[in-house]
Amino acid sequence: MATAQLESLPSYLLSATTRDAFDGGLILIIIPIFAWLPVTDESFGSLVLKSKTLVLVEFYAPWCESCKNTHSIMVELANDYEGKVEFYKLNMDDNQNIPVEYGIQGIPTVIFFKNGEQVDIIVGHVTKATFIDRIEQYIYERANKQGSIKPIMSSLDVLLS
Repeated sequence: MATAQLESLPSYLLSATTRDAFDGGLILIIIPIFAWLPVTDESFGSLVLKSKTLVLVEFYAPWCESCKNTHSIMVELANDYEGKVEFYKLNMDDNQNIPVEYGIQGIPTVIFFKNGEQVDIIVGHVTKATFIDRIEQYIYERANKQGSIKPIMSSLDVLLS
């Protein structure tokens, strides 16, 4: 990767820089520190509302203990659904316009967006299974509208057909 390309990467994606012991050349070690990315009032429109995929935005505050539990679930989900779902995190202490616009009154709150539209919201700490159910619902809905998967029939449906 050329130096100009590396310089254009956000600093939070660059975990370390080291010198090559053999020829003194610069080696950049690029390791994503997290599968979710921070979003701000300024970047919300371009990152969330213009996305063509399912997006989850975690609204949190650094002092919120429940938010830390929800965040650990979001990190796991971001790794599980890498390439299928985008995950963002908005610090409400530093960004107050978007939370007001979406009526966020309690944290943690996770809003689901699809094609730039809010389609779901979860307020408070819930289980990973709850998030998985909701994510799968929207992934299935999108795929089914595109005709790429067929509904799975239950055993009762098979008996009745």
